[in-house]
Amino acid sequence: MDLSSLFEDAGNLPFSFEYHGKKSSELLPAWVKTEWSECDYKGRLVNTINYTDDASGIVVTCEYIAYKEYPAIDWVVYFRNNGTNDTPIIENIKALDINILTQGNVILHHSHGSSSTITDFLPIEDIMAPNDDIAISPNYGRSSDGSLPFFNLEWEGEGLTGAIGWTGQWMLNVKRDEANKVSMAAGQQFTHMKLHPKEMIRTPRILLINWLGSDRISGHNLMRRIILDYYTPEIDGRHVVPQINMNTWFTYDTGNAVNESNQIETIKEMAKIGVENYWLDAGWFEGGWPDGAGNWVPRSDGFPNGLQPLGDAAASRNMGFVLWFEPERVTPNSRVAKEHPEWVHHIKSGDTAPCGQDLTQNMLFNLGIPEAREWLTDVLADCMIEAGVTIYRQDFNIFGALRFWEDADAPDRVGAAENHHIQGLYKMWDELRERIPNLAIDNCASGGRRIDLEMISRSYPLWQSDTQCCGSAVQIQDQVQNAGLNLYVPLHAAGVWDFDPYTWRSVATTGTTLCMDICDKKFSKKDMRKMISETKMLREYHLGDYYPLTDICSDEDVWMAWQFDIPEEGKGMAVFFRRSESRYSAYQPKLRNIDPKSTYIVKRLDDDKEKKMKGKDLLKINIEIDEMPGSRIILYNKAR
Repeated sequence: MDLSSLFEDAGNLPFSFEYHGKKSSELLPAWVKTEWSECDYKGRLVNTINYTDDASGIVVTCEYIAYKEYPAIDWVVYFRNNGTNDTPIIENIKALDINILTQGNVILHHSHGSSSTITDFLPIEDIMAPNDDIAISPNYGRSSDGSLPFFNLEWEGEGLTGAIGWTGQWMLNVKRDEANKVSMAAGQQFTHMKLHPKEMIRTPRILLINWLGSDRISGHNLMRRIILDYYTPEIDGRHVVPQINMNTWFTYDTGNAVNESNQIETIKEMAKIGVENYWLDAGWFEGGWPDGAGNWVPRSDGFPNGLQPLGDAAASRNMGFVLWFEPERVTPNSRVAKEHPEWVHHIKSGDTAPCGQDLTQNMLFNLGIPEAREWLTDVLADCMIEAGVTIYRQDFNIFGALRFWEDADAPDRVGAAENHHIQGLYKMWDELRERIPNLAIDNCASGGRRIDLEMISRSYPLWQSDTQCCGSAVQIQDQVQNAGLNLYVPLHAAGVWDFDPYTWRSVATTGTTLCMDICDKKFSKKDMRKMISETKMLREYHLGDYYPLTDICSDEDVWMAWQFDIPEEGKGMAVFFRRSESRYSAYQPKLRNIDPKSTYIVKRLDDDKEKKMKGKDLLKINIEIDEMPGSRIILYNKAR
């Protein structure tokens, strides 16, 4: 499939909409077209096409990037009313609208999102028969709540891996006709609005990658590589990756008992075992957790000197400082609600979210109001700069954000409130990163419910699922989450509750977050240091190509394994888990990207033994685990 030709024909573009009752494929060829190209700060050539309707003043602008070193293309579309009157209705806006001629079997690979269940990020495989129609969308306005906005469409000999960048309510619709034509559409799910003078809205960002061959995992690895090369945030030219953090929320009464004294004492203990970032979660602000959301000033009873002493204590021990905020959720008694009621969305009386959350007890800060967004950005930036925060943690615990936006929209403005809120969210994060150049952002949202292309280009999720909130290890769920997310998202992390290798390795990626009380005598300091050191040592491998070696499932009676390979350096690692009910004490994996003719140095991490092996023998390696459950890690490095 030639992705580079998608923008050549104005009557057959890869996006679509209806305007004043007419289809864009009919309108755009007759509108005034201008185009130009320029390089962005990453050296990518950004091509811009403008289509202008002189009669109504609307301008449709598409910015797209056709990558040179990847068979990939990225685009986003903007609609701006340059006229002096409201436009006619623009509706059914599809950021992605293409037809694909396939052959053979057609399979749509996608994944569950986060819902704090055992299925979080579990892959889904839909084999599409003729006339099949698959529709996917998230739950009530959070982009990975229930469904993950990434996919891999496979057919005979090739496929398309894709990502949707929209942190609100998106939709993906894939249809196969009675033969081999597949249509694919994606965009903001609900759009039917007029635009006011000078108003601008945008579509979700779309990334498509065309892969060839019979191995669909190659499409996933192309996705991982392009995300690491062009979408992952950097500080001083290096990827910002999740590290080893410690969250004191669970130890101190879900954050409501934290104070300057006990936090500084805990920081001292963290530093002794190799923790890299101190994490202060919800509860540090006036009103505490959960009723104080909207009060972004420290509790005077716990922090009479503000938060700076905590930042100083962490920095003096070469540790970063993670600080929790939830700026979009406003509680009725908060400062925001009292001082700026005009800046919040309300909802109809008695309305509840699907989970039973009473939405009337929450308000949604309206990031679509520029003055409100700028005020909030100032509040957040001032607090973080004063305290010495290095990682801004933004949570979002409203389970029905879509309902707030729907209530705010008039019948001829459907989708407008959501669109402006999401634009405001991106602007706020971009402004925070500009003001605090070395700031990293942790994207939470009730645990991994806002993971999409736009968010991972600005942040990473340190808490990928609220299954980790249970107070004990959830190893199988951790394994499924890591294995499933790794297919599309290279950087992510979660919380850990014990230091035994099986528990730790089930959750660890480039980092993890300690949730337990490390002063509890049941935990060995030696074990703490050992597992933390192991994760730091293995960090580089997680940036390599990823291969699941077993099915990704939640069954207790099987093994689970995966491999990371760095082909440029001829090295990699493989991680193996024998689950608690598996009858088999040995497993022979089919390792990937091993040269049968080369010699490798193979190291067993658990007993530190290493030996030379021919590639043909490494491909037949036998992994033995006597414990139930148990884990093993091997490293391999091509001999020079």
